[in-house]
Amino acid sequence: MPDTSPQPRILLTKSFIDSHDRAIATIALALRDAAMEVVLIDYEQPEDVVNVALQEDVDVIGVSFMSGGQVETTQKIFAELQRREVAGLPVVVGGTIRPFDVPPLEAAGVKAIFRGGAPMADVVESFRSLSRAYRGLA
Repeated sequence: MPDTSPQPRILLTKSFIDSHDRAIATIALALRDAAMEVVLIDYEQPEDVVNVALQEDVDVIGVSFMSGGQVETTQKIFAELQRREVAGLPVVVGGTIRPFDVPPLEAAGVKAIFRGGAPMADVVESFRSLSRAYRGLA
């Protein structure tokens, strides 16, 4: 019997000032090839991420950082999720994540952190399982 559950909807985003987009584009393709719907945007303010997530009814937000600022930006995304009463929406962070940034990202509520070299299969499975859990399908 085929799986009739809805396809996971994923928002992938990076700062508009970050010109490095090869990794996030590769992840977007891998998620799409794994039968997920992917919305890919650049953002100006962390609030923009939450606005698009709500408009697109996504199951997971994935944020790429290649130029720093990951802790402050992620904390602002979580504050906006809380303000908009969707604090349970999972957030995944990836990119150039320094080891000393991992604890504050985890403390903020990040569900998964992928640093350079993470196996693509792990990334895809993480998005899939977080999406299913968010939709109550796990």
